[in-house]
Amino acid sequence: MRVELHWMKRDILRRWRLDTSVGIMGMLTLISGLLLFVVIGDGTAHIFRSFIPLVAGTRVGEVYWQSIGFGIKVSFIFLVFSASLTILFLLRFFERR
Repeated sequence: MRVELHWMKRDILRRWRLDTSVGIMGMLTLISGLLLFVVIGDGTAHIFRSFIPLVAGTRVGEVYWQSIGFGIKVSFIFLVFSASLTILFLLRFFERR
């Protein structure tokens, strides 16, 4: 079993080129893009859940800080995604063949 897992790991690394900088940045871009998609979907769901029944006076502060936290999360993940996408394009453009 150990030998089979070892060869499976080597096959995955070789097929997806995860041993190169382009492969690592590609995976980082994919993961950060999926995380950005999930955070935006979760934030949209939270906002709709908070505002469909009209927000009472005691919940205004909670909704305010929730939207501030959503904005900070989305901006940070978008920054990581856009930086990794830019680096990925630069690495692919200047890659030596």
